[in-house]
Amino acid sequence: IHEAMEQQCVTIAKAGMHVTLNARCSVTAAANPQHGNFDPSMSLTQNINLPDSLLSRFDLIYIVRDLTTEEIDRKIATQVLRQAQQRFGGDGRRRGVEHIHSSILERRQEVDMSR
Repeated sequence: IHEAMEQQCVTIAKAGMHVTLNARCSVTAAANPQHGNFDPSMSLTQNINLPDSLLSRFDLIYIVRDLTTEEIDRKIATQVLRQAQQRFGGDGRRRGVEHIHSSILERRQEVDMSR
C-alpha cells in the first residue's frame, strides 16, 4: 500500500514476470482501535496502531466514535429484536415489505400520539 500511495504504481513479481502497473485511484481505509475502544487520552497513531509513515499518506482522517450508553444500546437492541420478530407472521412465514413498512408507520404514530 505504501508504494501505491506514494508512487502511484504497483509492482508485481509473479511467475517469472516483473510488471509495474499504474495505480491512479483513491484509497479509503478504516481501522478499529487497538484495544476495542477509542481512548481520547492516546494519540490516533497509538489508538489504531498504524505507523506515522502510512497515516501521513492520507489527505483526510475522520474519527467516528460510538459513545455508548446502556440506555440507548438497550433501546437499539429492543428495536432490532422487535423488527426481527415482526418479519415472521404467526404461521412462521416471512411477511412482505409492505406489511413491515406499515407496522413501522403504526409504531411511529403510536410514539407521536404518546408524546
